[in-house]
Amino acid sequence: MAFTYLPDSPNMATFLRSQLRLLVGDTVENDGPRPFKGNYSDSELDALMRLEAADLNRSAARVLEILSAEWSRLAGTYKLGPESEESRQATEFAARAAVLREQHGFTTTADLDGTGAASGIVDWTAAYVNWIGRF
Repeated sequence: MAFTYLPDSPNMATFLRSQLRLLVGDTVENDGPRPFKGNYSDSELDALMRLEAADLNRSAARVLEILSAEWSRLAGTYKLGPESEESRQATEFAARAAVLREQHGFTTTADLDGTGAASGIVDWTAAYVNWIGRF
């Protein structure tokens, strides 16, 4: 798994990936925000950036949404109850994602310039708003 964090890189792809890592707290290898201190790989972050048309804030929201799901899954595995550390992590990541989505919205096919995954983007705005309101 490749992990690159060079926030002053002259390479635009590395620069954007590093900025995304900074926004979601994934800047230290082997001490990441995922359960068990996991990091996102460079290829995972690049894929998420493509899905969000290279918009850093929307990409950060997507990563935080995924982190919420990962921590929720872990809390369910251990069955620690509603006040467990894992449950609180999931709730906090979801809240941070909701703020970014409220400020920056969702990526739709209209946002893509044809170089991304134009055929695979679905506007999940209503489903997401209904789901996130449960936290």
